[in-house]
Amino acid sequence: MSAIRNGQRRLVRRLHSRPAWRQLVVTRPAASRSFSSTAPQSPTGGVHVSKLFAALLALGIGATGLGLYEFYTSFTLWPEQVRGDLRAGIKARNQGDLSLSERYILRAFQTAVLLPYQTFAPDPYLKLSGIASLLSEVASDRHSREALRLAWELGAGPSEQHPPLPDAEKKSSVVEEGAPGWSSYTLSNEERVRRVALAYKLGQLASERDLDEEEKWLVWAVEEVLRLSGLGMTNAKSESGSSALEDLELPSWMSKTDLGAPLEALGALYAKKGKIEYAVPLYLQAISLLLPRKENNVSVEHQCRAAQLMNNLSELIMRRPPTPEVRAQAEAWAHQALGIIERAQAQPRSPQWFGWGQPADDGREICEQALGVVFFNLGSLREMTSDLDGAKKLFEKSAEQCSKVGMREGVVEAQEALRRVGKAKKVG
Repeated sequence: MSAIRNGQRRLVRRLHSRPAWRQLVVTRPAASRSFSSTAPQSPTGGVHVSKLFAALLALGIGATGLGLYEFYTSFTLWPEQVRGDLRAGIKARNQGDLSLSERYILRAFQTAVLLPYQTFAPDPYLKLSGIASLLSEVASDRHSREALRLAWELGAGPSEQHPPLPDAEKKSSVVEEGAPGWSSYTLSNEERVRRVALAYKLGQLASERDLDEEEKWLVWAVEEVLRLSGLGMTNAKSESGSSALEDLELPSWMSKTDLGAPLEALGALYAKKGKIEYAVPLYLQAISLLLPRKENNVSVEHQCRAAQLMNNLSELIMRRPPTPEVRAQAEAWAHQALGIIERAQAQPRSPQWFGWGQPADDGREICEQALGVVFFNLGSLREMTSDLDGAKKLFEKSAEQCSKVGMREGVVEAQEALRRVGKAKKVG
């Protein structure tokens, strides 16, 4: 256990107090929001957000896993020193015995970090981080953090110029001692993307425990993935004035998910922390990446994710004092989200079918879940302008859609809003 225990030490370092991507700018509309059943406005004049719809700010982030859990299925690719434990660990996991699975995979990881990296060639870091990623699927949060952090440390290589967490405690002894040769190994681009994925996952693991630590991991992930994309941290806009990400041609080894997931996760974190001025540009960049204006053949999944982010953005806008201009902007984004969802739902499903006669998953379940929230938000905006009949229709649609997809809390929220609107109509 010494390798894991040594990897447990925190890597907390001080980051810039003002993230560089607060300057990222793009123009587009959207949102996930809710009013309190008793007090539509917050003490600051903005809109109060219910726990349910605030939680939906993070909807779908888990789906953009950056390939973190990709795992080689051919055991012959693995060194014999870890092959047996990996095989036994995966078998135990598939049989539902996570405790036994953790013991085997933990032992495989402990063995792996003490082997020369050449043992895992080709793509040694993909394989080492793959074991850490597999361990995080079956282990406790503590062991997951230890393994992922240690794997992240081992990827620093000889020329780490952008340490993510300043003022960290002393690194694990495995790293300091050069954990056989890793300190001299330079990651490939694909392996650097995997290291971003580790930081992304470490941010997720910190989300319920320490939001500041989550922010530090996600900040590093965003900065690193922008460096990898070729955009860097300075070109926020292209010469045409559009989003730099929208015009960016990604290298073949990087997907939109690789780039967009950290942006979306950090935006959701800033929304949770109330740092609206940081969250909005991150959401805008993620939207422009998913729905570039010059691209016509956008996948259903990307359309639905963009609509969900637009819905979130509408909610963020409504946290500001609800002037007519703010309401109009929020409603524009929510309507755009609704339009995209409707167009995505109208597209025919993929003709590809798998196994048990089920249609291929094309990501439209994101649209199904977001739709009930969009209806609710639009109803709330109509309620603010005293259009009670319009609000009632939208709340009814929200309740119906939330019921359809099994969002029980959404049904409760919509029904409460309907009672509130009913009372207001009687008074009026």
